[in-house]
Amino acid sequence: MTGWIPADELRKLQKRMNRLIEELGLDDMESRYIEEMERMQKRMSDLMEDVENKEEEWGVIKPLADVHETDEELVVTMDMPGVDKKDIDITVLDDELHVVAERKSEAEVAEKNYHRRERTYKKFERKILLPVDVKMDEARARLAEGVLEVTLPKVVIVSRKRISIE
Repeated sequence: MTGWIPADELRKLQKRMNRLIEELGLDDMESRYIEEMERMQKRMSDLMEDVENKEEEWGVIKPLADVHETDEELVVTMDMPGVDKKDIDITVLDDELHVVAERKSEAEVAEKNYHRRERTYKKFERKILLPVDVKMDEARARLAEGVLEVTLPKVVIVSRKRISIE
């Protein structure tokens, strides 16, 4: 594979191809294009596997994240298993939250005629586009039981008022 293609872009392309096949009726077994389309789908699946395997090889994990919004703030929660809070870097630049973390561990086993030392290193990295402007100086973060929670107060607080009908 020449160059690196982001996994998200490949997934989008694969979904669009599948939708195109359905819309054109090419999923019909009598279609003369079905073999070619199946080859393309197989190749897309292989590319997806290659990209996902490369991400693991490179040691970069894109952690799962949830973003929810209240009237006053955005709250982003992200899985960071085994990561110490001193190894997490959180920045907000313009309209993007960027979280980078490292997990390092070392295990040593010594027995009678056997000695082993293993080191693992994983890098977590996630960028999240923020849907509203936030007050960066009032942002706060908390790490508990492998889950990072970043709270970002909104610049403009939207207050809702119920309007009654006369």
